[in-house]
Amino acid sequence: MQTTERQATAERRPRWFGSIRINPWLPPLALVAIAVILILVEDVPNPVSLALAAASSLVALVGAIQSVAQGLRPVAASFYIFWFSWLGIGPIAQMTVGKVAWGDSTVLAEQGQVQSALALTLLAIAAFWAGDHIARSRPPRGGKPAPPATIRPGVQVVLSVALIGVGLNAIRVLGLSSFFIPRQDRSEMLIDTVGTQAEVGGAATALYTVLPSALAVTVTLLAVYRMQLDWRGVGGIKAGQLVHLAIGALGIAVFANPLSQTRFVALLAIGSLLIVLLRPRSPRAGFVYLAIGLVGTLLIYPLANAFRTANATVNDITSRTFTGADFDGFQQVVNAMNYVESVGWAWGHHIVSAVLFFVPRSLWQDKADPASLEVASFAGYRFTNLSLPIHAELYMQLGLLGVAVGMLGLGFTAGRLDAAWLGAPLSKMAMIAPVAALATFGVLRGPLGAQVPVWFPIVLLLLLAVRSGDRKSADAVPRM
Repeated sequence: MQTTERQATAERRPRWFGSIRINPWLPPLALVAIAVILILVEDVPNPVSLALAAASSLVALVGAIQSVAQGLRPVAASFYIFWFSWLGIGPIAQMTVGKVAWGDSTVLAEQGQVQSALALTLLAIAAFWAGDHIARSRPPRGGKPAPPATIRPGVQVVLSVALIGVGLNAIRVLGLSSFFIPRQDRSEMLIDTVGTQAEVGGAATALYTVLPSALAVTVTLLAVYRMQLDWRGVGGIKAGQLVHLAIGALGIAVFANPLSQTRFVALLAIGSLLIVLLRPRSPRAGFVYLAIGLVGTLLIYPLANAFRTANATVNDITSRTFTGADFDGFQQVVNAMNYVESVGWAWGHHIVSAVLFFVPRSLWQDKADPASLEVASFAGYRFTNLSLPIHAELYMQLGLLGVAVGMLGLGFTAGRLDAAWLGAPLSKMAMIAPVAALATFGVLRGPLGAQVPVWFPIVLLLLLAVRSGDRKSADAVPRM
């Protein structure tokens, strides 16, 4: 009976190659994407640039649809969606209106450098797609899905106590009200109280900002995972887990709220928790995820800008949205390539500095600043705290080889995490997947020096707190 059900399910699945049956969602989504592109590109002056940008958009769009059509693969889906909007539609719109962010009037002037940046972008998303699909084609280790993981005894208590201690210390130093004011005001308060990052080092400032939010997210996720592992109905929930959940949720409300934290921190905290709670895995859930992602990145931003000015036209909305500060990614790719041409490769200096963010600058004088600061300063921007797409930062480290290998590895990692999410619920890798799915927005937007301190502590704490299940007894453990 089980085999028959599997065969029936397989027959109902959409087929992509060598078959008459096509996923019914593919044509309308493709037509919508084509329509959006055509509306934006009617005046693009260079067909080669348009072809490269359109190809990058198409790879990302196809990857996004493939990541939801047979069940949601949240890590890859998030990456493809953001790439399609930010590095696909964004550059096309900017070439259409002949304008980019931060008043830079030189980036689009030289078509040769524009096309080189577009070609690098196409190489990067193609390498990610290849790595993702290599991972999908690999069977699970041992031929069987990984069993449910276990949470190490006592680790939840340790992390909850740490959150209380670190959180109360941050509130003592900065005041509770500082966590419910605009981020810029809180940053100024932090400088007045503690000092600038250059004076006290990133580790000191992270003690009052990054660490409390990371602990809050980890404590909350572990409490939910423990409830799911031990699920025996609502009446079977242990009081201790409710206490951990309450401590973590209160920590998120204080230290990861969108009022005083960056959008990425708030999105990572709230979004990963929603994925863990809702556990979206079906194709229907996948297409809802895809729709929310595309609407959020392509429509909400334009509508938000439209309300800022009365009587704004569609042209105005497009111009303000895709040439504003939120869409500075493509020009930073151009700037990064110019930087490498003049300065040379960094040989991994920025990546190592990002991973070892917790090392005080007093102990490591040569510790690199986030790479985007150097690139923006080299380009002559007065404001240098910009984004830097992951493939541009990889190019800064080791050129084309760094981009190809790095993006291939990133795609492979996404594919393995997604495979665990779909095929091995509550396994150790599956528990990392929701955090990784939201972390991809920061990984892609960059720079690593600014984004790694946000998500890496959460992933590290989860890896340390969770123990892989015993494969020998996997068949005896019921799955949710």
